[in-house]
Amino acid sequence: MDYKYIEQLLESYFDCRTTLQEEQILRSFFSQEDVPGHLAEYADLFKYEIEAKEEVLDDEFDQRMLNLIAQEEKPTARTIKMKTRHFVPFFKAAAVVAIALTIGNAAEHAIGEQAAEEDNATAISPYTQASEVQQIIRIKDVSQAKTKTKNDSIVGVTTRDGIQ
Repeated sequence: MDYKYIEQLLESYFDCRTTLQEEQILRSFFSQEDVPGHLAEYADLFKYEIEAKEEVLDDEFDQRMLNLIAQEEKPTARTIKMKTRHFVPFFKAAAVVAIALTIGNAAEHAIGEQAAEEDNATAISPYTQASEVQQIIRIKDVSQAKTKTKNDSIVGVTTRDGIQ
């Protein structure tokens, strides 16, 4: 028997050029018991299509799928540990940056205080008498008071004129 028409339909089927009637012809041909050997490899494809159409999903299937989804949503200790394990290098890097910034801020603060102390410090020889030390402190206080008075007067002049 000549199966050229079936072979042509198969070629059209795989090129996606068949009509619904031609596909039905192929399904009915391959659903037969007696399929020629060189076309037998395509029989499973069309038998599967027929069986898949008969298969219907019921409510029990929906419930099983919903149960599976609900189980996947609950994280276990192992899944949490596996997820956080990926972030450990980032946590370490963040800790190093935080430590570096803290040390930098502390050093900047300490240097700022040291510079402020040096501005207010007066060099006093260890051999200076106590009375001389008191005199030096008074002079320092008087010079700071004059500077403050001078600054206050400058601010007062600018505010009286309306310029700030």
